[in-house]
Amino acid sequence: MSSNGANTAHSGSSNDGQGAQGQNSGLPKDALVMSSVLREMGITEYEPTVVHQMLEFMYRHVTTVLDEARALSDHAGKSSIDAQDAKLAVNVLAEHSFVGAPPRQFMLELAKEKNEKPLPPIADKNGQRFPAERYCLLGNNFQVKHVKPSKKQSMSG
Repeated sequence: MSSNGANTAHSGSSNDGQGAQGQNSGLPKDALVMSSVLREMGITEYEPTVVHQMLEFMYRHVTTVLDEARALSDHAGKSSIDAQDAKLAVNVLAEHSFVGAPPRQFMLELAKEKNEKPLPPIADKNGQRFPAERYCLLGNNFQVKHVKPSKKQSMSG
């Protein structure tokens, strides 16, 4: 990792051919494998914490899959987990954990319904057109409190 911390981008391509040498010395084997997976996918620049986040996600996912496979195996009365238990656990967890994109036809119908309503007409005004003040972030978000000057300040001034 770089000495600048998480704000510096990591370039996977600069480590090609170095293996566990250079910047990667001291990284666990799993982190090196994850870096090589990123490189093979064409991702060459990323924050150093990306590898650690991906490893954390991978460990949690694998642990969850194995726990689910163990429960399925126990439910089936088996003493050990087999490939079928693992496949079923992956399928069960994929249905609950990962949400797929909605069907294309549904999205087309939704877009058609939304696009049938015409946009409101543009008001005939000169200058820039902004939404109502309550919707703008351009308005003042403070109020100035007017303080009456005391008699001492008005006499000395």
